[in-house]
Amino acid sequence: MNFTEHAGKAALRAAGIPVPDGLIARTPEEAADAARKIGKCVVKAQVPTGKRGKAGGIKLAGTPDEAAAHARTILGMTIGEHIVETVLIDPQVNIAREMYAAILNDPETQGPLLLFSPEGGMDIEEIADAHPDALLQIPINILKGLDEESLAAAVRRYDPPAAGAITDILVKLYDAYRASDAELIEINPLVQMRDGHFIALDCKLTVDDSALPRQEALARTGSPDK
Repeated sequence: MNFTEHAGKAALRAAGIPVPDGLIARTPEEAADAARKIGKCVVKAQVPTGKRGKAGGIKLAGTPDEAAAHARTILGMTIGEHIVETVLIDPQVNIAREMYAAILNDPETQGPLLLFSPEGGMDIEEIADAHPDALLQIPINILKGLDEESLAAAVRRYDPPAAGAITDILVKLYDAYRASDAELIEINPLVQMRDGHFIALDCKLTVDDSALPRQEALARTGSPDK
């Protein structure tokens, strides 16, 4: 079962990973109201699929009227066979750089696989092709759990100054993966802002269909789709 970005961010927030304080809107008027509270914002289609930006489902807005106009265009769009019924109004942030982080079920090891790259904002396949040396892959032994010391040492090879903060987020991402019974939980991009703080600007969450209680809890915060 795939969940919308809004539900994925709820799972991240529950694990202690910073996410924007966005608001859901179902009409252009609600989008304008949200923009009045937030200020400069991003209007994002909420459908359980990727490629939303390329489909025109993500737009920057500087005013409430602009947010309403974007919402009017995006609501009702079809993206990946899904009709957009809600949009997420997120605040714009001052981005210094973008990274990629994920935990997924690895068919080869039949266990969790942690992925991290200092190159974010693109699909993992594009990262692997364009920057193969910039992709950290760590299989996780589910009986022993995540080895935080080894993870920190690996992250330091990619980003010594921010290794501590990045490691903390990856540990919390694994917590979110386990708590959600996820098959995949992905942050793309994981952003370091100009003030040095980190925030997850987007989240993709796929959950095991057998995890019904957790699915129901997530469904209350976002729209799932099988």
